[in-house]
Amino acid sequence: MIPMTKEVEPQRRLDDPSYHSLKEVPLEEDFIQQRRNRSEKTARAYQVDINDFKIFTGIQKSEDYRLVSPKHVADWITHLKKQKLTNETISRKISAVSSLFKYYCGRSALKDNPCNNITRPKVESNVGKTDAISDKEAKKLLDAPSPSTLVGLRDRAILVTFLFHGLRRSEVKDLKVNSIHYVQGIPYLKVKGKGSKTRDLPLHPFSLERINAYLEKDGRTGFLESPLFCQLRKRKDPDGNLKPLSTNMIYLIVMHYANTVGIKIENFHPHSLRATFATNALNNHADLAKVQDYLGHAFIGTTKMYDKRTDNLADSHTF
Repeated sequence: MIPMTKEVEPQRRLDDPSYHSLKEVPLEEDFIQQRRNRSEKTARAYQVDINDFKIFTGIQKSEDYRLVSPKHVADWITHLKKQKLTNETISRKISAVSSLFKYYCGRSALKDNPCNNITRPKVESNVGKTDAISDKEAKKLLDAPSPSTLVGLRDRAILVTFLFHGLRRSEVKDLKVNSIHYVQGIPYLKVKGKGSKTRDLPLHPFSLERINAYLEKDGRTGFLESPLFCQLRKRKDPDGNLKPLSTNMIYLIVMHYANTVGIKIENFHPHSLRATFATNALNNHADLAKVQDYLGHAFIGTTKMYDKRTDNLADSHTF
C-alpha cells in the first residue's frame, strides 16, 4: 500500500512580504536623465517644473516624495493659479510632476501617484482656431524690419522663416547655421520638430536670400554649429558659445513688428504666421498629406483644421 502524502499548499504570492515592501526612492536626476536622452530641452523644462513643486512642498530628499498627498498637489495648483499662470502652463507643470511620480511607482518606490484623479485646468488647442493674416498684412510684416541694420536683417530672416516655412517658435529657436544644407544643389532647411523628429524642407529662395544677408552682416557664414538666430547683446554663455534667441524673445520680436504694421487680428501671436503658411498652402491646392509632412503634424486631422474650404488640398506664397 502506497503511503498517503499530504499535499503542500503553495505559498500565495499575494502573501509574500517582498511584494509589499517599497524599494529605495531613486534620485530624481535619474528620471531627468531619461528625458535628457530624448531631448535636452524637455529635460530642462521638467527640471524647472519639478523644482517649483519641491519648493512649494518643501521636499529636500528623495524619500520626502512618499509624504506627498493629493492635497499637496491640489494646493499647489491653487498656488499656481494665484500667480496668474495660464492653464497651459499649469497643466504642463502638473504633467511633469505626475510623470516623476509615475516613474517612482513603476520602480516600486511609491505605492500611488498623488497626481491621479486630480482635476487639471482645461487647455484648449489653438490649432486650426488661429486666424491667418492677409497677404497684404504679410507683405507689410516682411518689410517692417530695417534692411540696413544687423537687428533688422536678423528679424527680416526670422519673419520670412515663419511665413514661408510654417515653423513653430521652438523650431525657429533650434535652427543652426548648418540647418541649411544642399541636396544636388537644392537648398534645404533641416528642422527639429516635436519629439526630436527632424524634417527637411525645401528652402525658398527668398528665405535663403534674407538669411544669407543676415549671416554675412553678422560675419557668421562659417560658424556652422552656431545658432542661426542669435542674441545681439550678451551674446555668449559662460563657455563662450553664442546664445540662441529664446522662444520668448522670438515672440516679442514678432509681436513688435505686428504692432508696428498695425495687424488687428484678435489674439494674434507667432502661431498666426504658421497658420498663414498652412492656409495659403491649402488654398493654392497643395496636397493635404504633403502639407501635413511639411508642418510636422503627427495626424492629418490636425492639418485639416487649417482648411476652411469644402474640398481639402494646397502650396505657394502669394505675398
